[in-house]
Amino acid sequence: DGLVHYSKISHKGPVNPAKHFKEGDEVNVVAIDFDKKKKHLSLSIKDATPDPWEDIDKSIKSGDTVSVVVSNIEPYGAFVDLGNDLEAFLHVSEISWDKNVKHPKDYLKIGDKLNVEVIEIDKSKRKLRVSRKTLLPKPIEIFASKYRVGDIINGKISSVTDFGAFVKIDDVEGLIHNQEVSWDKSATAKNSLKKGDDVEAKIIKIDTESGRISLSKKALEESPISKFAKSHRVGDVVEGTVKDKKDFGIFILLESGVDALLRLEDLGNIKYDELQRGDTIRAIITYLDPKSGRIRVSARRLQKREEREALKQVNSEQSDILTLGDVIKEYLNK
Repeated sequence: DGLVHYSKISHKGPVNPAKHFKEGDEVNVVAIDFDKKKKHLSLSIKDATPDPWEDIDKSIKSGDTVSVVVSNIEPYGAFVDLGNDLEAFLHVSEISWDKNVKHPKDYLKIGDKLNVEVIEIDKSKRKLRVSRKTLLPKPIEIFASKYRVGDIINGKISSVTDFGAFVKIDDVEGLIHNQEVSWDKSATAKNSLKKGDDVEAKIIKIDTESGRISLSKKALEESPISKFAKSHRVGDVVEGTVKDKKDFGIFILLESGVDALLRLEDLGNIKYDELQRGDTIRAIITYLDPKSGRIRVSARRLQKREEREALKQVNSEQSDILTLGDVIKEYLNK
C-alpha cells in the first residue's frame, strides 16, 4: 500500500479526500518517494495528470464566461469548480450588485451550477478570481428602464448624512441632497428626515454611468416664487429688505423664500455704500420667471414713474387753475 498525502490529490491545492473519493475507487497514481527503513511508499494522484496551470492562458482568458459548480462556501466568498482540476474564488462582493450581501449562503449553496466571468488570472500564485454579478443586469440599468426623470417614486429612507438622505427604491438608492429637501433653506436632511421614514420624491437625474440617482422632495411642493407669481406681475411695485450686497447688485428679500436682484444700474438715487442689511427698499418688478426662480427689480424705474406721476399731477393742477382764471376773467368782462 501507498499513501497519497492530501496535498498530492489535486492541482487545486490541499483538499479533503473524503469529498473526492470513497473506499474502493480506482485512481491513477505516481510513486514519488519510498522510505526503505519505514517501508513507506508515497504516491501522488495529481502528478498522474497534466498540470492545468501550465497552459491555462491558452484555455482561459480574463473576460471569458465559464460554467462552474459551487464546491465550498465561506463567510467571505465561495469556491467554484471549473473542471479540469481547476478552482476559482468568487468573493462575496462579486456575487450580487446588492451592497448588503451578508453571507454567500444567502445566494448560493454547494452544488449550484452557475455562469461566472473570469476577472483575474494569476498564474504565478495559481489563483483564479471570478464574478457572478458582472453577468447580471445592473440595478441602475433595470431602474432606468422602469423609471424616467420627472417620475414620482415612493421609497424608504435608508440613511441620513450631513449632505442629504439616501432613499431605497427597489434594488437601488437615490439621494435627496440637502438643497432638494425643502424650499425652506434652513431645512436639511438631518433636521427634516430620519432613517425608516417613507418618503415621496421626484426623480431629477439618473446617471447610469456612475450609478447615481438624484431625487427631490421639494419639487413636489409649490415653490415660494410660484406662489408669489400668482399675485404679482411685471410692473408691480414691491417692498423688501436688503439681504445681501454683491459687486453686481443687491439681493432683496420680498417674502419668505423669495429674493429679487436689484442691479447697480437700477439703484437710481439709492446710495449703494450707505445700504445696510435689513434696510427697506421699494422698487418695480422688471423680470419675473418662476421656472428659473429669478426676479429683478428696479428702484430707478420706480423713481422715474413717480416723477412722471408727480409732474402729471402738477400739470393737472395748473390746468385747473388756468381754467378757473379764465372763468373769472370772462365774468369781469361782462
